Amino acid sequence: MIYIQTKNFFLSFGIIIPAGKNFLFILSQLIIFLSIVSILLVIVVLIIRLIDSYDQRRKNDFLNKWENDFYHYLGSPADPNTLLKGVKKSQYKYLLMVIRDLFSVLDGKDLESLKRIINETSVYEFLLNDLKSKKTKRIIRAAYFFGASGNQNVKSILFGHLYSNKTDVFIFCARALARINALEYATAILHAARFQKELSTDILISILLEFKSDVCNYLLERVVLEDDYYKRIAIQIFRFHGFREAAEIVLKIFQTSTNKKLLVECIKYAGSIECIDAIPQLWEHFEHPDIEVKTAAIEALAKIGGKELIPIFVQRLYEESFEVNIAAAEALFDSGEKGIKLLKVVAKSNSDSKAAKVARMILSENFIEIDDE
Repeated sequence: MIYIQTKNFFLSFGIIIPAGKNFLFILSQLIIFLSIVSILLVIVVLIIRLIDSYDQRRKNDFLNKWENDFYHYLGSPADPNTLLKGVKKSQYKYLLMVIRDLFSVLDGKDLESLKRIINETSVYEFLLNDLKSKKTKRIIRAAYFFGASGNQNVKSILFGHLYSNKTDVFIFCARALARINALEYATAILHAARFQKELSTDILISILLEFKSDVCNYLLERVVLEDDYYKRIAIQIFRFHGFREAAEIVLKIFQTSTNKKLLVECIKYAGSIECIDAIPQLWEHFEHPDIEVKTAAIEALAKIGGKELIPIFVQRLYEESFEVNIAAAEALFDSGEKGIKLLKVVAKSNSDSKAAKVARMILSENFIEIDDE
């Protein structure tokens, strides 16, 4: 019976299996093979866990031995080479693990003293060999530490890795150049990014945001030369830094573009810098057929302000789109006392309507009672 069921199952996939003893032999061999594979997988997992446990123990042993000297050194003008006199190169791996943990929590003099360990000791040569190697993990490790320590001496080597066919290598090396604020390589980063098929927009934006705010001047010079995708990225950087100098060019893009995502980004930029000159264009997009564009226009006009817009926001509470309703309610709330009073009126007017429910939700989220005077 089992044989017949198994045979029928395999036949449904077009697979013919032998009969009788041959079938039992093949089945037993298959079970043995799967058992061996399962055991090997368990062994691999155990080995990985043992290696991780060993590394963590070595790191803790290193920290226990050097903790006092290490923390006395932080923030001091002491020579970092003195600190590392007793540290073997075989222990640099654990030293770097400790430094990496501290990079994200230290600032000021403590952070500067940490950077000197990377830039002024034999750790520099150790990481330089990593950066020149062909192994992905070593390149990534070196790129991270050179970027975090602001080392200016390795820019050309980092640049050489930008066109790697490994996305992780590109990301870490580009991020390191950005942290160093190597604006002369910004064009190379944008160009190399075009060849990274697995690179997400968010990651590219996060890399560009590692530059100091003067990256905006660089992007302003080339934004008109870029395609819609890179225009959108540039405008997001402008918005993040509140870069008002880009307003004129962004408004021109806003007036001529038909790309929805680019339009939304232009609208968000106009709202973020409260650009009064954008109001006529925002009004035009108030009736845009696309919900996302219309919602962005409402939010931008709410940020720019103007009591004359309040009746329009109330009207938008009664549109079909829930996203537009939410944006209008939030715009009313942000308009101040008059907008909040109108939200209360709508909330009380018809408790079963969608507009009333949205109004109550926004008021509730902001801890405002509907019956409050």
